[in-house]
Amino acid sequence: MKKLKNSRVWLVFMLAVFAFSCGEEGGLKGTLKIAITDAPIDADNVKAVNLVIANVEGFQNGKWKPFRYFEQPTGVNLMAYTGGKSVLLIDQYTNPGQFSALRLSLNVAQRNSSLIVNPQSNIVFKNGSSAPLYVPEGANPEIVIEQIVDVVSRGLTDITLDVDLRKSIQINDQGEYIIKPVVRFIETGKSGHIRASIVKASMQDRVVAYVYKRNAFNNNELVDISNGAPLYNAITSTALKSTQISFGFLEAGTYDLIFVKHSPSGIVSEMIGRTNSIKVEAGVETNIEINLDELGPS
Repeated sequence: MKKLKNSRVWLVFMLAVFAFSCGEEGGLKGTLKIAITDAPIDADNVKAVNLVIANVEGFQNGKWKPFRYFEQPTGVNLMAYTGGKSVLLIDQYTNPGQFSALRLSLNVAQRNSSLIVNPQSNIVFKNGSSAPLYVPEGANPEIVIEQIVDVVSRGLTDITLDVDLRKSIQINDQGEYIIKPVVRFIETGKSGHIRASIVKASMQDRVVAYVYKRNAFNNNELVDISNGAPLYNAITSTALKSTQISFGFLEAGTYDLIFVKHSPSGIVSEMIGRTNSIKVEAGVETNIEINLDELGPS
């Protein structure tokens, strides 16, 4: 009888420990990290592009479920997070499960409304002026990324979202700045980086380097703007403003760098050369040296 009583006490104790472990911070939940980075805009006159995010959700079982509602909408100057830099939107414990999509709700200006959204997403120019960002007519103010997100119990799900500004922002016939976000979804731990040193050559003005998968670049892309921007199939890009440039969050693989000269407004003027077959490994920074005077034509 005494043995049975002790067994019952032990069972109650174990159930209490289990309940406590499920209820304490973390418990059987998984860690979810979502960061945001940017491939910059080409135009010289832009100082900042501020994206104001109201909440982040995942789609599961036919419903959007909040990962995080921000107490106040969070503004991110995307141009401050380029070349391998990123900023965390979420770093928290989350109930485990599989989500089929992500949604970022945005604060943007509303057409034909006296209601002023504050703060709101905008674009800031180097002369001190600014303009609101609108979504296309009839579109919802949100970014939706259809991608499987697995949150595993006591595991880490680490995601980076790369917003390519030069593809995402357009000017319509009314002179409004329209944001149609083009976003690349990256599993952070499976990505690598390229760091390039510009050597033995004088820096040229308004040169932008574009990253392509090996042999994916086509010369027609220099002038083709049917998708809203030239070199549209580039994975990411950066302007050569110093002797050190970086390209972050690239999937493991082999890449080519395409170097293009731009006008002050961001229009392509000429291709000055390329560097081919740069190997990127997950979790590794690949370092290369580039002489702009010795770039190959193909």
